[in-house]
Amino acid sequence: MEILSLAVPHGNRGAGGSRTPGARSRATVAIGTFDGVHLGHRQVLHGCDTVLTFDPHPMQVLDSRRAPSLLSDRRRKLQKLRGLGIRRVAIVPFDQAWSRVSAEEFIEGVVVDQLGAEFVSVGQGFRFGARGAGTTTTFERHRELSTRVVPLVTWGPAHEPISSTRIRGLIFDGDVELAADLLGAPLALPAVVSDEGQLLIAHQYALPAPGFYRGYVDGRPCALRVCRDRTVEVTVATRTGTQVEVTFTERAC
Repeated sequence: MEILSLAVPHGNRGAGGSRTPGARSRATVAIGTFDGVHLGHRQVLHGCDTVLTFDPHPMQVLDSRRAPSLLSDRRRKLQKLRGLGIRRVAIVPFDQAWSRVSAEEFIEGVVVDQLGAEFVSVGQGFRFGARGAGTTTTFERHRELSTRVVPLVTWGPAHEPISSTRIRGLIFDGDVELAADLLGAPLALPAVVSDEGQLLIAHQYALPAPGFYRGYVDGRPCALRVCRDRTVEVTVATRTGTQVEVTFTERAC
C-alpha cells in the first residue's frame, strides 16, 4: 500500500497547482478521519482505491480540550485499511497551516490536483476546510467530480447509528464486545510496559472502564485488569520499556 504525506496547497488550479508525482488519474477517493475504521466507515470506503485522511485528528490542533479519545493509532488504522483493499493512503499532517486551507483550495489543490480524483465518497454530515465551511454540497458543485454521500449506517433493534462517538461510549462503559461488533474487530491499543510490568496507555486513546477483561498482549492470550489510574495489569510476562499492542475481547465477570 502506498502512503503519501500531503503538502499544503498553494494557489489554485492553473496557478501553480500540480499533481503529486506518481498520482494516478481517475482515482476513487474516500475522505474522512476514519478513527477506528468501523462498519459505518467501511460503507464510505467501499469501492474506493484511495483514502484521504488526517493525522493528527483535526480537533487535537483546533481545540485539544474537545479532541475525542482515539480508537486506534496510525499503525492499526493503516493495517485495517490495507486489509480492506485500499491501495493508497494520503495523509494530511494537520496543523495550523492546514486549518487555514479553504474548502475550495482543499478540493482543487488536494483532491483533484494532488490525488487526481474523479470520484469522491464521504459520510453524511462531513465538513472540511477553514472553519468547517465545506459540506457535501461543496463537492457536488464540482462537475469534474462524481460525489457519493453515504448516509449513517445503523445497528441493533433500536437502529442506532454506528459512529465513533457511540463506540467510545461503549468502551467507556466496558462493553468491549459490542464495541468490537461495531468496529469489525476487537479494540486494540498501543501500550508501553512500565518498570512495574504494567501497561501504560496514552491518554489520547479510549480505554475501557476499570475492571477485568480477557484479551491479548501482542497476540498472547491473557487476563487484563484496567485500573483507575489508566494502567493495565496483565498475566503474561512483558519486558520493561517495550511497546506492545493490547487487545480487549470481552469483559470478565
